[in-house]
Amino acid sequence: MVKIRLMRVGKRKQPSYRVVVADARSPRDGRIIEAIGHYQPREDPSVVVIDNDRALHWLQRGAQPSDQVRHLLRISGAWTAFTGEVAAAPSPRKATPAGGVKATPAASISEDTTPGEAEPAIEDANADEAEQEMPSTETLEDPSSTPAEPTPVEPTPAGSEDSAES
Repeated sequence: MVKIRLMRVGKRKQPSYRVVVADARSPRDGRIIEAIGHYQPREDPSVVVIDNDRALHWLQRGAQPSDQVRHLLRISGAWTAFTGEVAAAPSPRKATPAGGVKATPAASISEDTTPGEAEPAIEDANADEAEQEMPSTETLEDPSSTPAEPTPVEPTPAGSEDSAES
């Protein structure tokens, strides 16, 4: 069986790798069939240079890439050309409603509720609305006119927002 894998080159404590096609029975740094690229992980950002035509040639003939080489082939675009899959764009992370989450369970119980009653959980839609209704912070032109302590903002009860919108 033929494998596409990394062959370590470079000095001690300074690894650099060649992307090679080799027989699966040969040792990591042993005899190779063909070198198709190189990978330098110590550079910032990492340098990945792979001959996509030769990589595609070997993949079509049954060469099995190692996990790390498969990742490098995805970066270079040879893997998507081989499998025909569309490269997925990184999805933006969804904002979590951190406003309703308290540091400790005891802190999540408001002072208004009686013992045994907990505040209702904030739904994602209500959290998005609450973020939109937050007042914008304005910058003051004169730093000497800033108050010594910021004024606390009174939180509105969750039920009053629904009644005000109706």
